[in-house]
Amino acid sequence: MAKKEMDYSAEQPKRGKLTRRLLKIAIVYILLDNIVSSYAKYRKRRDEKLEEENADSAYKTYDLFMNSKEIKIGDERFSGANIKNCLGGVNLDLQELKMTSDVFLNITNVFGGISIKVPYGVNVKCDCKCLSGGVSNMVPEYEGEDVHTIYIEAKVTFGGLAVTAAKSVDETVEDMFEEGVLENLSKEIVKESGIGKEMGGKESGVGEIIDVAAAKEDGTQNSDKEE
Repeated sequence: MAKKEMDYSAEQPKRGKLTRRLLKIAIVYILLDNIVSSYAKYRKRRDEKLEEENADSAYKTYDLFMNSKEIKIGDERFSGANIKNCLGGVNLDLQELKMTSDVFLNITNVFGGISIKVPYGVNVKCDCKCLSGGVSNMVPEYEGEDVHTIYIEAKVTFGGLAVTAAKSVDETVEDMFEEGVLENLSKEIVKESGIGKEMGGKESGVGEIIDVAAAKEDGTQNSDKEE
């Protein structure tokens, strides 16, 4: 009997320690949950405020944390942007931007990736400081009085920044040729217009199809004039 009482009294401190540990864990979890929830609400209010400010300003501000964002700037006024990115990704699309003056971008990137696509025919000047990160500027340099410049000042830490240019019309057409898009389109035109009959049903390139179509159009116009 005495031995059972001793075993019971020895188990009591162990149960008490386990209870206290579980209680501490529960308190820490509740505190962390409240902190995360409060921060999420703060970020949401801040993002909404920044969106309102960006709508009325030519200089935009973006602040991202553990998030990703697609930013597309088109016809609206745009003089530059301040972009902060931590543990996230940003895709800044300026391809449709009609530049009337130089643009200035101030970027801070930590443990994240940022991609910037600029309009065709503009210059890009980068002043970047990197710590275990990388910056790639693939935009060719253009000359001329009417050529505008996008100035990028960036701090990159354990992340990456890539800048590329939109393709010209000629480059886009060349890509379509290489991918066979125009070839397939020409075949569809042949089927729908009946040009294939005049070509003897043989397969031809885009240039030959255009020549036959032009000749057919000239013949139609001449017949209209005779009537």
